[in-house]
Amino acid sequence: MAETNNFLPLMLDLSGRKIVIFGGGSVGERKAKLFSGCADTLVASLEFSQDLQELGASGQVRLVRLDLLTASDSELRELISGAFLVIPATSNFELNQKITAIARESDILINQVDTLGSVVIPSVIKRGDLVIGISTLGHSPAVSKYTRRQIEGLVTPEYSDMIRLQDELRSYLKKHVAEQRERKAILWKVLESEAVWDGFSESYEKAAERAYAIISSYLEHSDR
Repeated sequence: MAETNNFLPLMLDLSGRKIVIFGGGSVGERKAKLFSGCADTLVASLEFSQDLQELGASGQVRLVRLDLLTASDSELRELISGAFLVIPATSNFELNQKITAIARESDILINQVDTLGSVVIPSVIKRGDLVIGISTLGHSPAVSKYTRRQIEGLVTPEYSDMIRLQDELRSYLKKHVAEQRERKAILWKVLESEAVWDGFSESYEKAAERAYAIISSYLEHSDR
């Protein structure tokens, strides 16, 4: 098992990566929902939750119906073959350990649900292009959940609009302001403007209008 102090949060591009989840219950369902939009996600189980069946029917995940308790090692190896990450998420601890051991034979990354594996999947908050991961490395799910609630109250959906606006303004300023330091100062003025933030409650266009007014005012004063 990896040392907990060696864990490092990373953002990975999982396009085309194979993720194999064992278990069709609530835990497997939660993991499948997380990965289905960004990776080739396969779920193996004898039975599947209703949501997993719907994900399978829509083509968002691949479902493999298999009695994992009676499956041979070779069958499990075939499912795992070529995987980037394996998640043993059955309700049977011994079975999860067996799947883990087989995955380790091929040096495949493992997210274990009943102990700490080589990969920890954090609680994820998404606001458009803003992605926040929260983890206590399994030591306190309650603290992780509490922290998520606190951040969700602070990081409102308007953050997604602000990211979009900042990206738009960066492109605009590169054409009109030569100094990078000035561009940074202007972007911060927009970011700290309550008027711009309040504008998002009306529309993106209203917030953008107020942001460009800040830029115009800044440029007028800098020309004097």
